[in-house]
Amino acid sequence: MAPHLAGLVCAALLGLIGAGCQALQQVDWEGRVGQYSYKQAVAELGRPERETKLAGGLRRVEWITNSGASAGRTLTGAGYRRATVGVLPLEPTEIHRLRDRYLRLTFDKAGRLAAWEHGTKTGD
Repeated sequence: MAPHLAGLVCAALLGLIGAGCQALQQVDWEGRVGQYSYKQAVAELGRPERETKLAGGLRRVEWITNSGASAGRTLTGAGYRRATVGVLPLEPTEIHRLRDRYLRLTFDKAGRLAAWEHGTKTGD
């Protein structure tokens, strides 16, 4: 019975994570151009990760919406140390850096949304 319950819990968690990721994607950013303010963005999304002043009084701000994590795999095998037997890591070890998802909004001099983009990039 325990494996079945664990499967249900995992399925529920994956569903919640998927719903959270889709919530940001369902925002009609194109419909917000000219209507959405910088103050509204900060209230909704929190403090931005980056902010850049551009020519003409434009302000470009960026939020990391899903941080890519490092994932790795280590090959292991049986080994021994003096009087103990244990599992020791064997080479090679693989580390993969997943990509960050970002939302980048550009606001005009009046603080209204002028442009937007979202995508992925390798984290710093």
